[in-house]
Amino acid sequence: MKIDYSHPNFGPFLFKGKLPKNIIDKLLLEGKKCNQSFNISLAGHLENQFVYPKDIQEWFYSEFTPYLRAYREGHCRYHKLDLRVPVEMNAGDLWVNFMNPGDFNPSHTHGGDLSFVVYLEVPEEIHQEAEDFEGTANKPGSISFDFTQHARPKWATTGVTYMPKTGDFFIFPALLAHWVAPFKSKVQRVSISGNISYTNRNKFPPGYF
Repeated sequence: MKIDYSHPNFGPFLFKGKLPKNIIDKLLLEGKKCNQSFNISLAGHLENQFVYPKDIQEWFYSEFTPYLRAYREGHCRYHKLDLRVPVEMNAGDLWVNFMNPGDFNPSHTHGGDLSFVVYLEVPEEIHQEAEDFEGTANKPGSISFDFTQHARPKWATTGVTYMPKTGDFFIFPALLAHWVAPFKSKVQRVSISGNISYTNRNKFPPGYF
């Protein structure tokens, strides 16, 4: 018996993609040269978080712009918004995170309108540790996005968890809470993050954002 039904798009638009190797390699190479600590501006329990120099930031955002536009198109389709309304974006700082055993990011949000994280180097040992994990919590090294309070039994999907691989990236609303579980493997995972702001909010219809 075929039953017709419909359901609404509910919750935030979370975009997952993969960057080409040449961009990942350059970000990793330049990230290892960074020495200006960004810890005071971040929520992470990490010792090694550094801001990229301006020239690398400009290069990256030039390369990343097509992906931000793709997010914008998907966002408008998902929420049934008018894509013809132009949006002007301003990029914030870009920083690199060197995550070591025991490091973690508590649940937090970002400033601006959009945020992103790109994984430059994810050692296989972390994936193996996740596979071997036997607890009920989120797996070691995973990243979780939480839209609202947990629902048990599962009457609602309130969040999503990923085990990222090298080259994976996520774009998401800056106010979407997210957190990163620690791992124990004696390796280092490298990622970058940044924020995007819309500079022409006053030109949009009320409630658009």
